[in-house]
Amino acid sequence: MKNLYLTSIFCFCAAINSACAGELSAAGEDPCMQMRYSPRLNMTTSYGKLRYDYQYDRRSLTRLGQQYGLVAPGMTASGLSLFGIDWSVTLNTAARIAADGSICILPTSVDVFIGFQDPTIYIDKDLNKESCRYRLALRHEHQHQQISVAALEYFIPRIREKIIRLLPEIMPKNVSSLSQTDATTVEMNEDLIRRITPLVDTFKATLLYEHKKLDNTENYRYESTVCRKFP
Repeated sequence: MKNLYLTSIFCFCAAINSACAGELSAAGEDPCMQMRYSPRLNMTTSYGKLRYDYQYDRRSLTRLGQQYGLVAPGMTASGLSLFGIDWSVTLNTAARIAADGSICILPTSVDVFIGFQDPTIYIDKDLNKESCRYRLALRHEHQHQQISVAALEYFIPRIREKIIRLLPEIMPKNVSSLSQTDATTVEMNEDLIRRITPLVDTFKATLLYEHKKLDNTENYRYESTVCRKFP
């Protein structure tokens, strides 16, 4: 009983530094390519700070769950687990002036963040906290949070590895004026986002698949019998 609200954050920054290259480029060769190097990757993540919300009753939770497509018609919700997936890509560049006067925009580093935002467990406020039904609902939602944490821990190193392989493909750009630095950085950043998006999409799809293993008719049927045995 959960949902993901997906958000993407896009930003950029450019550090402008001018320096003359020490050697002339070979005839016909792009002088910017002589100065290229693989940018450094700075990758961070966050599980978010888990919080609990007891402001909703069963009817309100059911409506909230239906709003996110979690609760099928005819069913009610005594608990929900909601969180957001945030990710951002920030390409940092530097301007360099080659010996022939060419102005080169070089990628220097990439900041990537992928993590969770506002993980929240909602429990029916009318449930007695000493009751089996309350403990069962809380256990179910905790399982959803554990699935999310495990999936993030599994994917982060794998996404990092794939991004590292992408970095050498970020080519420097030759511009006619330093005033084009910001616009060129945006263009390069957008290209990098396009390359990273499939990796994040795979993470999202796998995460949803893992959660569905818990939210299925068979498991619901089992959980409904637990408190009959242990009221």
